[in-house]
Amino acid sequence: MDNQARIDFLKQLIEIDTAGGFEDRLAVVLQSFMQEHDVSCRLLPVMKGRSNFYAELGYGNNDKVLAFCGHQDVVKTEDPAKWQFPPFSAHIENNRMYGRGTADMKGGLAAMAIAMAELKDEGAGLNGKLELLGTVAEESSKINHMQGAQQFAKDGYVDDLTAAIFAEPTNADIAYAHKGSITYRIDSIGKAAHSSRPDLGFNAITPLIHFYQEQERYFGELVAKYENPVLGRAVPVVTKIDGGEQLNAVPDHAELFVKLRTIPETDNDKIIAHLNCIIANINDQDHAQLSIEILGSKIAVTTERDAEIVTIAQKAAADHLGRSFNVRGIAFGTDASEMTKANRDMDVLVFGPGNATAHKIDEYIDLDQYLSMIDIYKQIARDYLK
Repeated sequence: MDNQARIDFLKQLIEIDTAGGFEDRLAVVLQSFMQEHDVSCRLLPVMKGRSNFYAELGYGNNDKVLAFCGHQDVVKTEDPAKWQFPPFSAHIENNRMYGRGTADMKGGLAAMAIAMAELKDEGAGLNGKLELLGTVAEESSKINHMQGAQQFAKDGYVDDLTAAIFAEPTNADIAYAHKGSITYRIDSIGKAAHSSRPDLGFNAITPLIHFYQEQERYFGELVAKYENPVLGRAVPVVTKIDGGEQLNAVPDHAELFVKLRTIPETDNDKIIAHLNCIIANINDQDHAQLSIEILGSKIAVTTERDAEIVTIAQKAAADHLGRSFNVRGIAFGTDASEMTKANRDMDVLVFGPGNATAHKIDEYIDLDQYLSMIDIYKQIARDYLK
């Protein structure tokens, strides 16, 4: 494919609105594209209107299996009127394509799909298997997101992978580790009463404050005790607090939401168990009704700095970008958190085009970087599956 055709394909994907779901709209385009290039592929339904996409090239007898991974959904556009250009117009100006998903991460997904198709067209002598895994619901599920990655893992598509590259926007830096997360809600049930007679009720906010204080003490100890040489320390953030209906009433309900970014040294299950202990103690001491709902638990992901896939990616990036670049860890999570639960032995990279405009107004991708990443992905596949 020439560069204009490569850009046109990305434009086609950006013009498809997959905010909040509707990934089938994109999956059928990927399917048609791969079929045009004689690449074996199929759609794998996960939820209504939301199908994972799978494609494969298989050659030789090598046991290596490399997966290109990307999600098909995008975050919602909160206020399209604030954009310079309509968020699904794929407007091009000054060698940038603007639009929701250009950076996160249809740019990376398009680059991977084109790389696979071009390798097929060129009759690349790959010795092993190259796969493309396009997931649903990485961004757009309120509870337990990453169902697409979970389904790939459940159905056995991850079991034989020896390496996987996730095309999240890293500005073409190479990340070989990322943090995990625990997302949860603390619910407090009280008893309503008039504010002039609080003795007739039970203020739901009071035990929630007690929990917050105990949680802060626990997280302070956790953060001080554990540090990862690549990812640093765990990062807890209270993201939302809500309680009460009106100013002259004792609130009968309150809730608190927390997002904790974890590292390999801070085991998610142990943290959740400790939080449950805090709740049990407060319920006993304060005669409260606190409960916890885990909205998501994603494990941290790490690969050895000198792993083969890291070395190969470094060389490919240097060959095509002609600049120095970072090899590092990142704070945000990816579908790798779910896939590595099924296969702890595979090496993982997060490596894609796109920048810090992801999720923001006027999101864009640099087209030179996008085009370079196609060739980088091709070289990685050739060198890893040789």
